[in-house]
Amino acid sequence: MEAPRIEPAEPAPRPVRVDWESFYTHYRKPGYLPGFEIVNKLGGGMFGLVFKARKESIGKDYAIKFLKVDDDTVRDAVARELETVQFFAQIDHPNLVSIEDKGVIDGIPYLVMSYAGQETLQKRLQQGALARDEALRIFVQAARGVQALHEHSLVHFDLKPANIFLKGDVARVGDYGLSKLVSESRNSLSFGRGTPYYMAPEMLQRRGDARSDIYSLGIILYECLYGDVPFRGDSEWEVLRKHEVATPEFPPHSLPGDREIVLRCLRKQAADRFTSVAELLRALQAPVALGESMLLNGPRPAGVRTAAAAAAPSPAVPPPLPRDSADSPYGMPWHPGRGTGRGVVAFVVRAIFAVLEASIFVVFLPVRAVSTVAGRGIVWLLRLPLQILGLAARLIGLLVVAAIVLLVIVAVLHLVSVA
Repeated sequence: MEAPRIEPAEPAPRPVRVDWESFYTHYRKPGYLPGFEIVNKLGGGMFGLVFKARKESIGKDYAIKFLKVDDDTVRDAVARELETVQFFAQIDHPNLVSIEDKGVIDGIPYLVMSYAGQETLQKRLQQGALARDEALRIFVQAARGVQALHEHSLVHFDLKPANIFLKGDVARVGDYGLSKLVSESRNSLSFGRGTPYYMAPEMLQRRGDARSDIYSLGIILYECLYGDVPFRGDSEWEVLRKHEVATPEFPPHSLPGDREIVLRCLRKQAADRFTSVAELLRALQAPVALGESMLLNGPRPAGVRTAAAAAAPSPAVPPPLPRDSADSPYGMPWHPGRGTGRGVVAFVVRAIFAVLEASIFVVFLPVRAVSTVAGRGIVWLLRLPLQILGLAARLIGLLVVAAIVLLVIVAVLHLVSVA
């Protein structure tokens, strides 16, 4: 009996080698990334490089992130994790940086994302403290983006001001879906520079869920309101330890309602925090969805309280702020800078603008007068020939009628004389 022939097993395909040398040599050349022209570098860190790129077919700007996955032992895990990015790409929300595409070039995986500008909340905070209205306007938009992720059963796990992009009046949350890639490829508690300042305590045990994002939002809210994170230390581990055991301290000017909301976000046990981002937003008296601001501001029968007001003690509710109209494109409750300023500076500014307005009026008054006179004169000149023609036609008509009458009279006199 002939023994069965054993076919030699095909060798496993060798992983594509990451070639950063080729990348740096060719990335600015036309056609390196098919369909895109890489314009300039936006930023970079321990996990990736971000470039602004223009889609050649339509001239639209995008942000492309090339991921630094240089560990052969985890490349397969990272590749599998990249496949889950498609679930994040299904979400379309005005406060999220959308994921448009993904791919690999020179062995380097990359993500194509919508371009949300070069300014981030981190850069804005580095410029100085935010006014409370502006801080809450930015925070509420970022929180609504996180809420959209949670509604799709997705968790960010790496919320920080550097991942909140600001473009005009809109704040968008980005880099979601990448934190697992970072933890796999770097094998570190530090998911990126500065991230330990925003990490929930349970993340030290590699545990976490949507409530971990609420903790990070509480840190971001604290920093937006007071200009710094609540926990600092001489080392990463000291900061992480404070997240586990320390209680944040608040500046003297902080409002009791704001303190209550921040403290509830930063509870050490996840079960003691807000159960959802929507609950957090309602505690801030902010609209959870487009059009909800009317519901929150609308009249209610006497004795009827909202669910948020019934659940939270009265000191936890900060004073309400002026809101946009219900058809606001952003659904946001605050306009920065709205209202009348008081004080010497405001009076001087108003006086300067009043003088400028009066000067412009005086300068343009002769122009308006000349234009008015000239305009009427041109109209009169255009109408003059027509008026002359009309007058001539009337005179001719009168002459014709007079001639006819004269002929009739002459004819009658002739008949009488003949008779």
